[in-house]
Amino acid sequence: MALNESESGLNAVDVLNLLALFLLAVVVAFFHRELGTEASWLLWVFAFLVVFVLTAARLALWRPLWQAIHDFSPVLLVPVIFLTLGSIIDCASPGRWDVTFGELDERLFAELPRLWRGVLGRSSWFVDVVSLAYVSYYFVAVIVPVLLYHRGLRGDFRRSVFTLTLTFYASFVGYFMFPTLGPRTPPEEAQLVGGAVSQGVRLFIELAERTRTDAFPSGHTAVALVSLSLAWQLSGRVFAALLPIVAGIIFSTVYLHYHYVVDIVAGAGLAAGCVWLGPHLQALLEPHEMLRRVAVHLGMR
Repeated sequence: MALNESESGLNAVDVLNLLALFLLAVVVAFFHRELGTEASWLLWVFAFLVVFVLTAARLALWRPLWQAIHDFSPVLLVPVIFLTLGSIIDCASPGRWDVTFGELDERLFAELPRLWRGVLGRSSWFVDVVSLAYVSYYFVAVIVPVLLYHRGLRGDFRRSVFTLTLTFYASFVGYFMFPTLGPRTPPEEAQLVGGAVSQGVRLFIELAERTRTDAFPSGHTAVALVSLSLAWQLSGRVFAALLPIVAGIIFSTVYLHYHYVVDIVAGAGLAAGCVWLGPHLQALLEPHEMLRRVAVHLGMR
């Protein structure tokens, strides 16, 4: 049996995923009238994901392939959950914070946002390079966990996956609390900058990031910095290799008009909080530890 697994095969990451699905289902049920027929579809998606988590955890106890699927299940769960958030946020939090955060950018950072977005005069080749940096975010989150998994460091692997998953969900909470579109440029203007690479990236973002009110906090910044922190704990070489990639991701978020600077600051704060909280929360959510505490509370031990 793998490290810190209960007899059902569940671990702390599973519990975190199940909690997230439960809370989202509650929100959908509460706003079912506003969501209309979409509410039923969303609940079916969440139910399917719950069954997937429970099934993968159980089969992982006996089958190596399912153990790998179970270990990397957040790679499926987190993107699917993200894709469902758009309409739920629109119903639960119809207000927008763009005016507030735009004014904060002007007050706190003065000319920095304008200078940031004008680096190298927005040369076409540079916009293409920065666009590639932006989408590298989709791979950064899995680099450290894959390396830990390959090296057989199961405990470190579980901690990295839990902390990264927690970071994603914490950023989702921010989207509900402060729904923000970000300083996005109109599609017709966006086509005037960059080359074919930039246009391809923008098309990919339109398809992959269906939830639009996801600017505050910057999930790109938070996840990238958490990955960098985990890389530092793993190896100086991995950290050095990841550092320019993470720097490029953070730079791209403002340069490409997806985020305000305050989004980046909030994302950095979120990353620091998740790196600190992750190990403590993981210990609390381990099923065997939860059962032990219940047994102690009931006077069974």
